[in-house]
Parts: sequence; C-alpha cells; structure tokens
Amino acid sequence: MGRGYHRAHAMDPASAAPAPASAPPAVTDCGGGVLAIDSVMHGRPGVTAVYCLPGPRPAIIETAPATSLPAVMAGLEAAGISELDWIVVTHVHLDHAGAAGHLAARFPSACVVVRSEGAPHLVDPSRLWSSASRLYDDMEGLWGSMLPIPAERIVAVSQDGPVADLGDGRVLQAIYTPGHAVHHMALYEPGGGDLFAGDAIGVYLAEVGAVRPAAPPPEFDLETALDSIERIRRVGAARVFPTHYGPMPQVGPLLDEAGDRLTQAVALAESVVAGGGGVAAIQSAFIAEEMTLLPGLDPVLSDRLAHTITHELNALGVARYLRKKRGLPVGD
Repeated sequence: MGRGYHRAHAMDPASAAPAPASAPPAVTDCGGGVLAIDSVMHGRPGVTAVYCLPGPRPAIIETAPATSLPAVMAGLEAAGISELDWIVVTHVHLDHAGAAGHLAARFPSACVVVRSEGAPHLVDPSRLWSSASRLYDDMEGLWGSMLPIPAERIVAVSQDGPVADLGDGRVLQAIYTPGHAVHHMALYEPGGGDLFAGDAIGVYLAEVGAVRPAAPPPEFDLETALDSIERIRRVGAARVFPTHYGPMPQVGPLLDEAGDRLTQAVALAESVVAGGGGVAAIQSAFIAEEMTLLPGLDPVLSDRLAHTITHELNALGVARYLRKKRGLPVGD
C-alpha cells in the first residue's frame, strides 16, 4: 500500500459519511449461489461489493473498509448469514481488506484467506497504517481502523489451487494475478464457473458499460497485469465478478477491453512523457481520453467511478511503472 495509493484516494471526510442507518441493506442475488452485498463505501452505492457465498461453510470474498462494516453486517444479516467459515480477500488494499480484522473478530471461527505477500499486513497493520496516517488528518473517518488478525487464523496462499471448501461441492481456487498489486489473487469456483477478479481486470460499472484500468502505485506492472488477464481468460469462466462492481456480461470481449485499456493507458502516458509532461499531464490525458470514449458520462456515474479508482491514482501508478521499468524521467 504505497503513498500514491492513499494520496490518490484522498477526499473530504464529510463526503465519506456512511449511508443513513435507516437505509435497508442492499443485497443482490446474482444467481448460482452468489450474493452481492453493497458496502456503500464512502456513502455511495454500487462502488465496492462484498460477495457472499452461502452454504454449509459460508464465505465472503472481500470485506470493504472498516467504515463500511455496518452495511456489510446488515447485508450478511439480511442474507441469513450468522456464521462465516471463510473470509477471503483478493488483496490487502483498504477498500478490499480494511475490515478483515473487524469481521474476523465478529466471526471467530472463520479462516482469513489472503496471498502470502499480503498476510503480514493483516497480522500487523501498524506499518501500513502509520505510513498512510502521514497523509491524512482523519484516517479513521475515511477508512476506519484496521484490527490485527492472529497469524494462526490466516491461510496464507502461495500457490494456485483450492483454498476454501464451501461444504456443498463448491471449492474456491486461488489464481495468482499480480500486476495491480504483488499480493493480488483471483478466486475461481469451477462448479458454477464464477471468477472473482478483485481489481485484476480493472473496474466495471454496468451502467457505464466500459472498463476503467486499475493501475495504482506502487506495484502496477503492465506486463504482469496483462499476463494476469490471460490467466483469467484461460480459466474459461462463465461469469466474472470484479469487486467494483457486480458481474460482467460478455466475459471474452470485456477481458479484451481490459487488456487494451491498460496497454493504451501506458502508451498514452509514454507519449505525454515524450512531450515533456509529468504526472499531472498524464492525469489530464487520461481524463481527456475517457471523455472521448464516454461522451456525456452522467455526473453521478462519474462520481461512482472516481470512488472505485481515480485518474490521479492511475497516473501515479503508470508514471512509477515508466520510471522503474522503462527508465523514463517522469516528473510531477
């Protein structure tokens, strides 16, 4: 979790107020034994999903940040979930795993499944939290606190394969998908053909109908990100569920689009740098490109997109990649 990640997600804490307590929990039955709980992250619906897989050994995939805990708990209650066996996170960014410690405390029998590279941050989040706190006056107002998870409760995944048995014939299988982050994995349930992609293929809002790249610092890497998309493609999933937000239709074409958008973003940034521009100019180019691709984008949808991943965050991540991997002198 690098400095750029937190800085690019900065916002007025007042805008991050949770949804009113009277709002009913938003739980969508996606069919095939998959429920999507809307975490109402930063008070906005349809930004970050917590996927719930009920069954003899129920699981959730993602936790959302701790500020979303009331919405997530209300969603679990509405779904009839009183116990969890598995709390699975695709990676340890705060919008995906920030509430993992809180949920582990609420469900003391649950195992917490995470890539081995991210496990230390869940056992002891102090370094991560301290680094982020240098950038915000009110970290807890934005993200809530992170609670440590005892190491013995964590399943640290270091290879592909089965990681969570749901007790009804369904088994979640891990697929290593770095590129967005070195601690990123996707989860595949072969019985239903469902793949939970985290941020490996970017973000997708059905109302927008297009993929926005998710290329944050400090670990974005184009080549490994493209390889991760191909690893997802080879699985042959019937449905793909990005965390932001909900199932993607037409899996093949959207995987093509995800790879193309990443490649185009890096090429566009490289051309900006060749013309003497820095991070701010890359961000402006990303905004202009999206305005061309999505003319007349509704302001409400634009706001939702900004709370999944910002153009600033993508500019910072791509700029760092260009410096590190291509040796380009990218300024601010």
